[in-house]
Amino acid sequence: MKMSRRGFLLAAGTGIAGGVVGGFLGATYGARPGWRLESQIPRAEGVATSTTLPAEADVVIIGGGIAGISTALFLNQKGLSTVVLEKGVVAGEQSSRAFGWVYSNGWDLGKLELANRSKTLWQGFAGRFGEDIGFRQTGNTSLLASDEEVAHSQEWLGEALQAQPQMDARLLTGAELDALIPGAGSQYKAALHQPSDGTAEPRYSVSRIARGAMSEGVHIVAPCAARTIEREGGRIAGVHTEMGYIRTPRVVLAGGAWSSLFAGNMGVHLPQLTIASSMQRLSRIDAALPGAGYGPDFAWRQMANGETAVGVSSNVAPITTQSFRMLMDFMPALRHSGDLIKVRLSSDFFASLSMKSRWSAEETTPFEEVRMLSGSVDHTEVDKALAHLRRAYRQYEQAEIKERWGGMIDATPDSTQIISDVPDIEGLFVITGFSGNGLTTAPASGEMLAEMIAGETPTCDPSIYRFSRFTDGSEFVFRH
Repeated sequence: MKMSRRGFLLAAGTGIAGGVVGGFLGATYGARPGWRLESQIPRAEGVATSTTLPAEADVVIIGGGIAGISTALFLNQKGLSTVVLEKGVVAGEQSSRAFGWVYSNGWDLGKLELANRSKTLWQGFAGRFGEDIGFRQTGNTSLLASDEEVAHSQEWLGEALQAQPQMDARLLTGAELDALIPGAGSQYKAALHQPSDGTAEPRYSVSRIARGAMSEGVHIVAPCAARTIEREGGRIAGVHTEMGYIRTPRVVLAGGAWSSLFAGNMGVHLPQLTIASSMQRLSRIDAALPGAGYGPDFAWRQMANGETAVGVSSNVAPITTQSFRMLMDFMPALRHSGDLIKVRLSSDFFASLSMKSRWSAEETTPFEEVRMLSGSVDHTEVDKALAHLRRAYRQYEQAEIKERWGGMIDATPDSTQIISDVPDIEGLFVITGFSGNGLTTAPASGEMLAEMIAGETPTCDPSIYRFSRFTDGSEFVFRH
């Protein structure tokens, strides 16, 4: 199948395909005109964690975002003592800066199984922890403006239902579409709609899941940066942190945008780059678009409080030193990026020159120097996204801009996360590179990794998520 308009939109909105020219620092230190350095005030709801480092654990997880917390939940269920190390604020980076979709509508067929499993887990989380985690089954809608888009969606629908017959996605037209979104039946050819898709609330969903994980026995320590991993005879022996040493035979690297840098210090080449994304939220209005979805040039999510989150369709990919280190890894992805990513040489390049790439257990690390990674807001793009939305739905002319924020997305060359052991290092596992879809798929990804660590058969097929796909001669497959 050809890449869908949804694939192009999401690749642009998260900078996935443009990862080849993106850099580790992204827009964190961006200084070009039109950008604003975001204040380091966490968007995530606060979580009271432990400040005591245990002497040992069955598994240590580096990173307290949705991927690390989900993995810890399932490891704990299996009776493995699990410690999560978070260098700053739990869910303080991309987990609280995401768009908030939890969906499988229009997904790459190879990743549908994991996305659908994750939706089921999100539904289970909703009643598991004794408080509202913000998940709602609101549906996801793709508004189709041309016959070509309708034909593509029909093709996807047939193949998707054959692969995952439990899905409830279908095409809506005319009066049926108008009933979902008033006026859309005459404005658009059709819509691909899946009622079982949902949304989460990034500001507090992962924070509350983390609190629930602690109530079930997961030990989270923050702020506590992992510095280096100790090995004995090629096997994992423990983790050196800024608070001391913890013995463990297994480590999970769930560092999001930081994963490649941490792995590199170990001598492990992890092909991942980080791209800045910009978002905004608007005040409540009458007749706001329901659920979540996208049109030809805008994307939305109705929040639990009635406000509307709006995504962008293009990002700036600043050139940094990491861009050159990963150039050959990301070269095959260039043909997918088109003109959706704006490449800029800015002060980010010079700032990246001073970022450490090697350190010892006794040295202060980049993870202690930057406790919370955020992105500058591309006001040109968020202004454009808002203008597109208002042109299509005039009621949004009455909406006020309540907030704009930036995030940093971890992207792999093939836009597919890594959920895997690391060859040649016994006891080391990686869960990273979600390429803009971490909030959707991290629960099932964490479940899969926990099953692998416990020596069980994974619920979902893990083959396309293996670390070795980048080095074993496999054919490159870009999965939007």
